Amino acid sequence: MFFTIALKLVFGLMGLLLVVRLLGKKSMSEITPFDLVYTLVLGGILEESTYDDNVHVGHVLFAIALWALMIFGIERIVQKNEKVNRWVKGEPSVLIKDGVLNMAELSKNHIEMEQLRAILRQQGCFSLENAKHVVLENAGQMSVLKKSEDDKALSILLIDEGQIQYSVLRSNQLEESWLREHLKKEGHETVEDLLYVEWSEEKGFYSVTKDEILHTAYRIDG
Repeated sequence: MFFTIALKLVFGLMGLLLVVRLLGKKSMSEITPFDLVYTLVLGGILEESTYDDNVHVGHVLFAIALWALMIFGIERIVQKNEKVNRWVKGEPSVLIKDGVLNMAELSKNHIEMEQLRAILRQQGCFSLENAKHVVLENAGQMSVLKKSEDDKALSILLIDEGQIQYSVLRSNQLEESWLREHLKKEGHETVEDLLYVEWSEEKGFYSVTKDEILHTAYRIDG
């Protein structure tokens, strides 16, 4: 029994190494979700078979060989066919282009404004106003080009999709009347037409109306 388990583990390790080699010389940040599925499924196969007496070493070898062959075949296909490559591994999504929000891509990738702001802050961009280009890459990481590297003003979110963020106002000792007064000065009579409003002490207000956004997907690769 122990010898059989040992053999399964040895062949399992060899199978995982084979999968890594088939994926090519990629860093972890470059591995796409589809690439990750390869290893997760193989790991599940090995986990279920290692301690199951009804699964013999030959079964494990067959499963590893078949899985490796499928991976190799898919990789070869996506390398030769750009349409299949985009369908299987996806393509970058342009979330902000020339400082303009792309709501079609944000909705497609299920990204809310608060999530976008958090991602931008992780990239050293503390204001949506300072974001020139933002691209969601295939592997899930975010590429951000800032308008200015010197802009370090920390903004707060006051209006999100036409809704006043009262908790943010209260925590910063700000009044709703103050917000509405300043918005009227900028020509915004109602908040319902505003998609996004942020404010910082250093730069003041930055607002985006629902008419100032994109609804078009932009292809930048392939």
